[in-house]
Amino acid sequence: MKQSETQKRQDQAETLLSLKNLKSYFHLEENLIKAVNGVTFQVKKNEIVGIVGESGSGKSVTALSILRLLPTPPCQLSGEIRFQGRDLLQISERQMQDVRGGEISMIFQEPMTSLNPVLSIGYQIAESIRLHQHLQKRSAWDKAVEMLNLVKIPEAARRARQYPHELSGGMRQRAMIAMALSSNPALLIADEPTTALDVTTQKQILYLIKDLQHQLGTSVMFITHNLGVVAEIADHVAIMYAGRLLEYGEVHDIFHYPKHPYSLCLLRSIPRLDASKNLRLEEIPGRVPALNELPQGCIFHPRCPYAIERCREQEPPYTQVDDGHLTMCWRYDQLPQPDKKVSEPANLSAARETSAMSALRVVHLKKYFSVKKIEMLGKAGIVKAVDDVSFEVKQGEVLGLVGESGCGKTTLGMCILRLLEATEGQILINGRDVTSLAEREMTAMRQHLQVIFQDPYGSLNPRMKIGQIVGEPLLVHKLTANPQEKQAKIIDMLEKVGLDRIHIDKYPHELSGGQRQRIAIARALIVSPKIVICDEAVSALDVSIQAQIINLLKELQTTLHLTYLFISHDVSVVKHISDRIAIMYLGKMVELAAAETVCQTPKHPYTQALISSVPIPDPEKKPEYIALKDEIPSPMHIPPGCRFHPRCPFMQERCRTEEPEFREISQGWFAACHFA
Repeated sequence: MKQSETQKRQDQAETLLSLKNLKSYFHLEENLIKAVNGVTFQVKKNEIVGIVGESGSGKSVTALSILRLLPTPPCQLSGEIRFQGRDLLQISERQMQDVRGGEISMIFQEPMTSLNPVLSIGYQIAESIRLHQHLQKRSAWDKAVEMLNLVKIPEAARRARQYPHELSGGMRQRAMIAMALSSNPALLIADEPTTALDVTTQKQILYLIKDLQHQLGTSVMFITHNLGVVAEIADHVAIMYAGRLLEYGEVHDIFHYPKHPYSLCLLRSIPRLDASKNLRLEEIPGRVPALNELPQGCIFHPRCPYAIERCREQEPPYTQVDDGHLTMCWRYDQLPQPDKKVSEPANLSAARETSAMSALRVVHLKKYFSVKKIEMLGKAGIVKAVDDVSFEVKQGEVLGLVGESGCGKTTLGMCILRLLEATEGQILINGRDVTSLAEREMTAMRQHLQVIFQDPYGSLNPRMKIGQIVGEPLLVHKLTANPQEKQAKIIDMLEKVGLDRIHIDKYPHELSGGQRQRIAIARALIVSPKIVICDEAVSALDVSIQAQIINLLKELQTTLHLTYLFISHDVSVVKHISDRIAIMYLGKMVELAAAETVCQTPKHPYTQALISSVPIPDPEKKPEYIALKDEIPSPMHIPPGCRFHPRCPFMQERCRTEEPEFREISQGWFAACHFA
């Protein structure tokens, strides 16, 4: 008994933040929204806890509840938030102001909206320092520059005098980290701090946070939807779903021995670089319930493949599986491990064949934009968004197009669709150059060339019913004049994308994100196109819905004999769906080869760095990371020679002056590197 009490006192001494039965309820008119519903976990000193969950899980509301930043009313907080021995729900607002920023700091997802656009970076950091440390202006400014140096911003003294719009996304997030750490807080809450960043920049920020956490002894509560990021950075993991914390434990246990079906299903639904691309992703059926209409019993039971009658009737309590490993599941001891499949998923590539005939051919395509001089943004110039790109897609093939922000991949897609006019070059569809077609001819061509956009919320007309949205292309291309035939085609297409006919009379706002993307797919495919351009078609979806849409796209491609140009920044997703992958950097194609080849043995240094930066959802796997120098240059100021040379870890003198040719280095394998 004495040992137990000693252990308890030791745990209390190590605990920095402890949440007990935290509830954040919103009273909105006649609805009670249980955004956070009885959450219990702790953050110890000098550790990183990852909070994982899909949209609406309550992870961000949990963070705002800790800082008491939610409006009351309509929000009502209850439970206990104990930080360094004090219950933050019981102290005054004046005392809470000293805690915010001084003892607990927060980094938000989008630094461009968090930073004041009319104040310099240094001024904003110095302002925070003066508030919490009561330093004079000069001392606060010096400290701000010191913090920018700490977060590895080059030329910190010069950058401190610049404004947010003059910094890249990665530098802005580093500045936010510098501001958050400037008061030497005990706890740093990072709310999706890498979600808006490219994968190579994301890796740098993750390394920076981990390094600073060790260096300063700060605890970190890291909120994200990305399990790969959590595997890389966290010591403990909390899995949230619909306002509930379903599982909490050490990162190794959560990823290798999950004790809740939701954790298990999430791990199995993620496309992985180290998995076969031919197998079907495991899906989580249905969607996250509305927070004012939570199901009886276990809140996950309507989507759970392991649910029994007890799960539907009784909500499970928190159960301690092992030391520090908590779960809310009646059947936690009967779950398989993530790598043990209940059944072998279907091979989605077995029945598919690729023709030798060309469906799409792009020849020396260029798209330049003239930029006029704007006082705050600098000089006028030419943006070389797409700069002499050539490639071919065979009939029935999926070509993945990968690159970071500003590489030109979406601009390339818009040029192929003739939504942007190319500056130079040819775009041949079934052998016909579409760049020279008149508008009427191009309209007819678009029956064979369709697009699925990234945002299912913005790409569907909110004033049209689903039946009208899906059926409109039939009218545009005059494919049917018979109302009964049109209705039958709409119903058939909805069934093909996994939706019922009851959705015909609904509006987009009545559907979930995944259902809306299915509608966007149905609209694109109802005219029987030959080529479909998928522009970040799954990027806006939660991971469980993303798996459903990826499987659907692969099935439709096989059954309808479609050709895809699949544009994405996510290498794991692209590898899973593509036959070949093309990598773009700063308007140029730098590598093109079979998907497995690009992901396993890349030749171009940029591709190697990109692949090494992809988070792997396994804390035991730590592939060698290739760090890049500096930030990606502006497409208005492209470096001479190889445009990647200023950032390349393997740069030679030749790279500074001589631009490498995009050449075939092996059969079907192209690269733009002197030493590939």
